[in-house]
Amino acid sequence: MRTSYCVFRIGSNTHCALRIPVSSLSHFLTCCLSGLLALWFSDLLVAETDPYFRDVTAEMGLDFKHITGFSPERLFIESVGSGGVLFDYDNDGDLDLYFAQGNDPLEPSSNITNQLYRNDNGYFTDVTTAAGVGDSTYSMGAVAADYNGDGYLDLYVTNFGSNVLYHNNGDGTFTDVTQEAGVGCPLFSTSAAFADVDRDGDIDLYVCNYVEYSLDTDVPCYYGEMRIYCGPQEYDGIADTFYRNNGDGTFTDVTGEIGVYETTMRGLGVVFTDLDNDGWLDIYVANDMTRNTLFINQKDGTFKEEAIVRGTSYNGDGLTNNSMGVDAADYDNDGDPDLYVTNFALETNCLMQNDGDGYFYDVTFEVGLAEPSFYSLGFGTRFLDFDNDGWLDLFVGNGHIWDNVEQIDPTHRYAQPAQLFRNQNGQFTDVTVEAGLSETAYVVRGMLFGDIDNDGDTDVVLCQANRPAVVLRNEVGSRRSWIMIELVGADGNRDAIGARVRLTANGLTQMREVICGASYLSGNDLRLLFGLGEADAVDQIEIRWPNGALQTMENLRTEQIHVIRQQDESE
Repeated sequence: MRTSYCVFRIGSNTHCALRIPVSSLSHFLTCCLSGLLALWFSDLLVAETDPYFRDVTAEMGLDFKHITGFSPERLFIESVGSGGVLFDYDNDGDLDLYFAQGNDPLEPSSNITNQLYRNDNGYFTDVTTAAGVGDSTYSMGAVAADYNGDGYLDLYVTNFGSNVLYHNNGDGTFTDVTQEAGVGCPLFSTSAAFADVDRDGDIDLYVCNYVEYSLDTDVPCYYGEMRIYCGPQEYDGIADTFYRNNGDGTFTDVTGEIGVYETTMRGLGVVFTDLDNDGWLDIYVANDMTRNTLFINQKDGTFKEEAIVRGTSYNGDGLTNNSMGVDAADYDNDGDPDLYVTNFALETNCLMQNDGDGYFYDVTFEVGLAEPSFYSLGFGTRFLDFDNDGWLDLFVGNGHIWDNVEQIDPTHRYAQPAQLFRNQNGQFTDVTVEAGLSETAYVVRGMLFGDIDNDGDTDVVLCQANRPAVVLRNEVGSRRSWIMIELVGADGNRDAIGARVRLTANGLTQMREVICGASYLSGNDLRLLFGLGEADAVDQIEIRWPNGALQTMENLRTEQIHVIRQQDESE
């Protein structure tokens, strides 16, 4: 007897279905009812059994492996990188990948270079040579922004040595314009970020610089007789660099003139964000073994350092942390950006809640984030709504700097799982195990965030030290409603960096800012993704453009990417 089947697909997962044999019409109808009930519970069933993120590195064709040199001397520089950037360099609507590569510090090779991968319908193709972006300097990180307002994203690469600015020619190639632009910064640079801090219509550049270091001055460090990587305390910190955009393709170093010159800071992470809600972007910097710094915009092209008085220099116990990665976002949906900073092992990471006026309280213990981060060593991080429920969760990349840490303390590990914390109305739960992330250990430095496959959820790229990069595809976010906003500015700030969007749907208002930089040594998707839960419509969005202009739109369709031009209608 021939057997028929009633098949029901569970959720959006094409590989998960109910396949029930039927032998009669009544049996078929019973099966259909059972299937409908199963579909009703499908989100719960899938959430309990499937990983939230899946490693798709191989199937996307990505073959990048970072090289530190990993010498027996354990040179200090080898423990810091690597990073990269997710950006659409060819304007075809999907995100491409650029990785900062290290090298052999003692015997550098011109064949070891940074690499650019073009996204071709979900498959990454190495186009480094054709694009002309194969820098062979010992690189740390990268960030992408349209610095000259021509409609194409350019690349800024931070190095141990002179940094590099690549101008996007708009034809798939880049030109090194570092010397002409005046942004070489021949120091030990780490993270960088672009933003229009003076609201003159073009974007300025902040560069974190780490320590006064050269291979000739490398300090040998030991645990007993065992050689280990030194900490930053062996070297003097150096001031960061601020470049003001002149509007003609060149920049001027104004660090000493505008109030951001702070010596011995050991800068590792930076984010531009409007912390005091006055319409002007401030600068928060994560520093290693020195207090973190907060520069408040004075609205006249200058800044005032106010980290101590505003509660962001130290943790809640008044202690200095070894800070690396940083992000700013409105995790509690109260309309203002909060701050998150990753720290060293045996220090908790810090979540600092904004009181609405730009003053902060360390709420790490209160919201459930302290204990899970105590033994981990955090680097790259970002707020993201991984399950699209309208509340920003936290993703943290971990990895020790001592490859032989287990010989020093067996309770610690060099490679560590990345961590995911689910936000439930302002309280966080560690869902690393449920997400399927606890099964694999990484040595993460930079982390890149963006919707690589344009399916309405945030994917993650892990940049590892001396190991292959990893792409983790989000498998659960697109099961809920979403909307993505891509902003296009009307002036030289074409990416609308610094714009703020408030979106209201189903009675919940969310706020996002367009941020270029954040995390650690990394650049991320500049588009704004909003999770909408079960909402099938967006009631209203309000855009505050970088120059302060307001624009309101209503009744936007969900499950779409909306390109909104300043003063224009949504496309």
